[in-house]
Amino acid sequence: MTTNYSVEQVTKMFNETVIATFAATEDGQKHLNRIAKAITNESMVKRQESQRETLAEIAFNKQLGKVASQTPEKVAEFIGAKSIWIEKHIARKYGTDEE
Repeated sequence: MTTNYSVEQVTKMFNETVIATFAATEDGQKHLNRIAKAITNESMVKRQESQRETLAEIAFNKQLGKVASQTPEKVAEFIGAKSIWIEKHIARKYGTDEE
């Protein structure tokens, strides 16, 4: 069963639990890190970045196959620009945070 906590309940729990000495131990620091990651969605952002990089790698390999079959003399140049190609692919496909 999932419990839906109210903001007041979570705030009270947090204020009673996370005190100045909370991270004085290694386990306390690990818990504090998990709390911070949950609040900031850090893990979700990392998974999203990883997924985008994986999908871009797949797209690169597909494009590499096309380059190899159509213009084999350009394969080395294409592979040399792999990181730039992947970066541009991610920006093109998913946009960037820059405005």
